[in-house]
Amino acid sequence: TADVRPFWGRAAAYYGAAFAALYLAAMLAAFVFCRIVGYPVRVADLAWPGRWHRVDEARGRFFLERAQAAFAAGRPAEGMLYLRNAYELDPGDTTVALALARRSQLNDPALADSIFERLLHDRARPPAALAEEWFRGLLARGNFPRIQALAREQVVRDPAQASVWMRALLVATRATGDDAPLHALAASPLPAAQAWRMLLDAELARREGRAAEARAAFDRDWSGAPPYALYDQVSTLIDFGDGIGALDRMERYGTQLDGAARALLQLKAYAVLDLPRARDRLLDALLISPLPPATVTVLCAHLIRHPNQETLDRLYAAFLHSRLPVNAGTLETYLSLYCTAGVARDEAKLAALANAIQTEAGGASLALNVVGAFFRNASPTARISSLLPALPLPLEVNYALLERYPGRPPVSNRP
Repeated sequence: TADVRPFWGRAAAYYGAAFAALYLAAMLAAFVFCRIVGYPVRVADLAWPGRWHRVDEARGRFFLERAQAAFAAGRPAEGMLYLRNAYELDPGDTTVALALARRSQLNDPALADSIFERLLHDRARPPAALAEEWFRGLLARGNFPRIQALAREQVVRDPAQASVWMRALLVATRATGDDAPLHALAASPLPAAQAWRMLLDAELARREGRAAEARAAFDRDWSGAPPYALYDQVSTLIDFGDGIGALDRMERYGTQLDGAARALLQLKAYAVLDLPRARDRLLDALLISPLPPATVTVLCAHLIRHPNQETLDRLYAAFLHSRLPVNAGTLETYLSLYCTAGVARDEAKLAALANAIQTEAGGASLALNVVGAFFRNASPTARISSLLPALPLPLEVNYALLERYPGRPPVSNRP
């Protein structure tokens, strides 16, 4: 041992140098291979084991770029394959995860939901836009149990958008018949929950058959309550048959209700009370030129709930006069009017709007054909929620369509 010991350092140097040379050669070979394939890796990422995770991240970016190119070239199946590869390689990349979730809303909603849920709960303070985007997809698909859970959580987590979430919670619990989230929210000591106490107490009394108590609650002055509470109160009074009292209440609330909410409530009251002259005066004020897309959304949502051919004709004429171009920013306006024409079974408007959308915003033809068949009673699909994920529509129009077609095929309702 004493004779061999002087050679240990030399042997270690030889073996260390050989290993380093082999490691360097393997690393350089891997780097050259990755670069030939197109992976945007760096030498340092391959050289140090602590940075090897960045190789998968680089591969994920590579597949994301391939996916984007495939989608742009009109090859969706290939794009989805690349996108799934990117997500499997780097599930922590929010850009990749969101892209896959958005693309999966129609064909693989379970995957989309799992991605959105993970993104929301993996962060201490997830961006509000993330929950809103997931909600829009859930609403389009009519997934009310998921909406119920998400909205219950967001009412107290996102006070800035609490009106959006409370409306979603009420709509979802009405659809599921589950009042437990409302009782839990009413019992919560959190200030964000207590702000809704008047609406929750009145709504629960109404659902539980305590008619006199519910009517008395809805008749009270709710000044200072959140905007959606005021909207729901006025809308419910109209449902009770007290349209005049509801409009008086709305006027007392003044600017606590925004212009879109006021227009929707007025149109609903005039339809229920059968006041065509008052409706026409309101239309004169709304149908200005150029026609704002927000006005189209309000009128489309109203006409889906309360079809009227004369009002539709006036809206369509004003829309044509505005010469609104078809682009990514206006597509949902065109689609809203398309669905409104479908509800009215107005074949001429359906054909003209479909032609305009397909000519200027190609790629929507298949979805339009399927939705058009639904409105014509020529589709085997019984629920419009199976079609809405393919159409980018405003939230109010989605609500209106789901209210009108909760599960049965449409029937003719042309006046």
